[in-house]
Amino acid sequence: MDKTIYLIRIGKVNQSIFLDLKNNLEVNYSEFNINVEFLRKRIKLRKKDFDRGKRQFRALKLLNRLVEKAKDKEYFRIFGVLDKDIYSKSYDFIFGLTKRGSSAALISITRLRESFYIESREIYKKIESKEKFEERVLKEAKHEIGHTFGLKHCHNICVMQRSDRLADIDRKSKEYCETCLIKINNFLS
Repeated sequence: MDKTIYLIRIGKVNQSIFLDLKNNLEVNYSEFNINVEFLRKRIKLRKKDFDRGKRQFRALKLLNRLVEKAKDKEYFRIFGVLDKDIYSKSYDFIFGLTKRGSSAALISITRLRESFYIESREIYKKIESKEKFEERVLKEAKHEIGHTFGLKHCHNICVMQRSDRLADIDRKSKEYCETCLIKINNFLS
């Protein structure tokens, strides 16, 4: 079975962020013999994806478009990245979304930057750092991809820990714990 994670931009996403994510995912998933490739054509954001009242995009609508694309092309995994704020029914904002066990997932990189919180007048007292931002993007990508392998939120020192705030992402590990690694290996075998 071809095991490739296909990265796709949803709307406009900086090419260097996208390339950094691809390189980091390749390193992190090489032990599972999983490749990472770009899909050239991006998914365009539509007006009906946007909630004017909340001034955010509906994550589930975007995820459903990825799920359909994955089914049509029979992708092993498809992973969408967007640089717009997203929410779901249950949460005012989210960093990413997956239907556990499906082959599609997405993250928003918008709230992974300190500058978002400064602009919105929320206080987050850390200096903006390219390395820290890149690490957050990788952690959230691995977290959502982990859900596609059937993983639930984890209480161990693990990338699968739940993240409700930026500080939660900074605190958690960028690696899967031993328990989650076993589950991924079982899922892939």
